[in-house]
This record gives sequence, structure tokens and C-alpha cells, in this order.
Amino acid sequence: MKNIIYRFSIVFASCPMLGIALQAQQKPNVLLVVFDDLRPEIGAYGEPDPITPNIDRLANEGIRFENAYVNYPLCLPSRASLLTGIRFDNTRNPDGTKADFNKMIQVQQTWPGTLKNAGYWTAASGKIYHGNIPGNDETSWNIAGLFWKDKKNKDWWPGIQSKIVDMGGREDYIKEYLETGNGSDALAYFSVDCKDDDLNDGKTANDVIEYIKNKRDKSKPFLVCAGFSRPHMPWVAPKKYFDMYPENVGTLAYVPKGAEKLIPKKDIKITSKVWNEGVNDSIAKRLIRGYMASTTYADAQMGRIITALKESGEYDNTIIIVWGDHGYHLTDHGLWRKNTEYHVAMRCPLIIKTPGVKGNQVRQQVVKNIDIYPTLLELCGVQKPENITLHGSSLVSIMKNNKASWLNETYTCANKRHGIITDKYRFTQVGDDYELYDLKNDPDEWNNLATKPEYKKTVDEFIVKLDKVKWNNK
Repeated sequence: MKNIIYRFSIVFASCPMLGIALQAQQKPNVLLVVFDDLRPEIGAYGEPDPITPNIDRLANEGIRFENAYVNYPLCLPSRASLLTGIRFDNTRNPDGTKADFNKMIQVQQTWPGTLKNAGYWTAASGKIYHGNIPGNDETSWNIAGLFWKDKKNKDWWPGIQSKIVDMGGREDYIKEYLETGNGSDALAYFSVDCKDDDLNDGKTANDVIEYIKNKRDKSKPFLVCAGFSRPHMPWVAPKKYFDMYPENVGTLAYVPKGAEKLIPKKDIKITSKVWNEGVNDSIAKRLIRGYMASTTYADAQMGRIITALKESGEYDNTIIIVWGDHGYHLTDHGLWRKNTEYHVAMRCPLIIKTPGVKGNQVRQQVVKNIDIYPTLLELCGVQKPENITLHGSSLVSIMKNNKASWLNETYTCANKRHGIITDKYRFTQVGDDYELYDLKNDPDEWNNLATKPEYKKTVDEFIVKLDKVKWNNK
């Protein structure tokens, strides 16, 4: 036995590359799944209507973060923050110029680049960045896949109109989409009699499955990212996912009895100043059904990837992160879409399954999209480069110990309105005025407490904190 051990030691010592390869194989893989415009409208978050079996199953094996937020509720700044670990407010780049995604990404090395430099094989497909992976970060990837496989037609390929079996929404949006195939912000749904991979998210899943099964360098741990375009509007999905829901399934947002259905006359940029953008309650419910059908379709594509990961034998050694890029209005306060200071626009789903950490757990702490960069570094055993500045904190401590010390607050911005969300309040500065909502007792945010004398001390404390927070600059 001693001779065997001795001979193995000689071989190991004389082959340093073998030692590196063995060490690399011990590192966990990473699979990141990003959904576009997905708020926590998911079964795992206690919502009764959405059909999301694959996300729900992952939540049972991982940790679900109940109070996860983005710093800015739009795709561009939210994804820039995710990738760089820097808190962006979308008004200026670090050099003072107008906000531009490519310049945001250049602030510092993204975590895909950091992991690649640490020996990971990296590949992406779909919408991880704001559109395709920009040229200035392509070196972070062994395979820098496309957002849209068919950029010209996107999900409006020739012949799709003849396969539409049901549609609805705002008539002007429907007309534009049918005539041009354009209108990514169209408040409309389309049920299509087609296969899953006739649409882009199915193609994204195909790419990622191919990466995991055949294309990766199996001598290295892998980082693979899948970015799904749904449930971003217009809500286009195969018919079978619409058929899973009854026609009247959509639930309209809460409105207090006697409240006027008027959009607040604020100086904020929103698509419509008309309640629910002018659609009646019946159409609104069918639109929410379209949102959920699109979510179920995207969830199914994630399920295909998870199945392939298990078949590869790598599931147990893979960190899996499921993240939505911001919250979303589904008639909340008479609004659709995002980019408001409301709590519902900031809150996003976040689920992390990782080797060695017990699953089926929930964390109530306030966490942020900028926490993902440092979390991945710690989980992967990768040291933070000296020239990297991170505005977030690693989640590993509270993942391992729910009672670990944690600062339960995050800074937010929308439409140039900066604010703070804690485990109890949502506070926002609105010009010379303020908004303060008690999220425990008023989660739908109808009772502004900022002008009440008994909350003056709380408001003053938040004002001081806002003056100290760093945005954009490293």
C-alpha cells in the first residue's frame, strides 16, 4: 500500500497540470437562469395561480429569498448591476456621460470574466446582458451566444400569424404587432399553435443543453447562463401553455374600497396616465393570463435544462441561481410594466441551490442583485481581484446560518427618484416631498406615512442615509 501511495505521489508531483485539472474538477459548476420581467408571480412564492413546477421544484432543493430587490427596476441598469456588482441609478455613467449599457459594463471586470480567469469554461445564450453580449465583454466567454437567434424576426417568424389561435389586449398594440412584427412593449397576448423551440426561449434552451452535454471543456468547471425573453411583453407563447389556465384566471391587483381609479399625477415617465392603460377589467384579466402562460412556457424551458444537467451527472455539483431582472406591475395602482418607485416594481425572485447547503429554506432578509457577484466568488472559492469594487455583500453567511448578522436594507432608484427599502418600509424622495409606506401593514402601498408627525424621525433617518449612498462610481 505504501508503494502505491508513493508511486501516486510521484506521478502527481511530476504532472502539475494533472493536479490543476483535479483541483478544477472539484470546483462547483454554475448555472444562472434569468427571466425577463418576472416578478415573484411563482408558485414557490405562495401565488396560487401561476404554474411553475420547475422553479418550484428548485426552490424545494435550494434557498428562496423572500425579499430580494433590484436597485433599478429596468432591464438595462438592473443587468448592468448584476454583472458588475455596482449599484447603478441609470442617470449617468461613472465618467459623467449619459447612461449607456456598454459603458456600464466597462466599469470593471464582470463576474463571468472573473470566473473565466479563475479556470471556468463559460458560455451564455439568450438575454443575460441588455441585448447581445457587448464586444467589450465577449472575452469573458468561451461561447458568447446571441440574445435573439433570429434578430430580424425575433418571435415573429414568417408564418406565425397563421398559427395564432387566440389574441387580445389593446387594439392599437395588436394592430401594430400584426402589421409590423414590432412592438416589444405591446400590451397584448398571442397564443400560437407551435412547438416550444419555434420561439426564442426554446432555442435558448437548446443552446444551453448543447453546452452542458457536448460543447463544454469537461476538464474545467463550467459557468453556463440561460436568459429567457419571457414573460416580457408581448406575451407570446405556445397554445398548450395558455390551455393550462382557465380564461378567467387573472387576478386584478388590490384597490381599497372607495379609492378613485386615477393614475397619480406625478412627474414620472410611464407609458400611460390612464388606469390600466385603458383596458377594461375583463381584458386585463386575460392579459394577466397571457403573462402567466408566458411564464409557464419559460419555466418549461428551464426544466429541460435541469433535466439535461441531471443526465450529465453534474447536477449535484452545480450552483443554480434563478433570478428575475426586476419586479412588475400587473394592474397594481392601475399600471402595467416597471420603472416606478413602487415596491412591486423593485421586488424580484431569487432562488439559489448550491452543493453543501440544505434546501427547502426561506430567507426573509432584504437582499439585492448586486449581492450575486460576491456570492458567486465565495461559493466558487475564487478570490476577489484587488481592482474590483463591490457594492453588495456575499449571501453565503445567511445561506448557511439564518441568524447571521445582516443589514436589512437596500437602496433603490426609478425615474431619478432615489429611495430605501428595509424589512419594514419603502422610502422614496420625490422632489421636495417624500413617500413612506409600511410594507408589513400596507404591502400594496396606499397609505403614505411621510407627512405624519409620528414618522418624522424615521423620515429624517432615511434622508441622512440617502445622502451617503454611492451610485455608479466605484
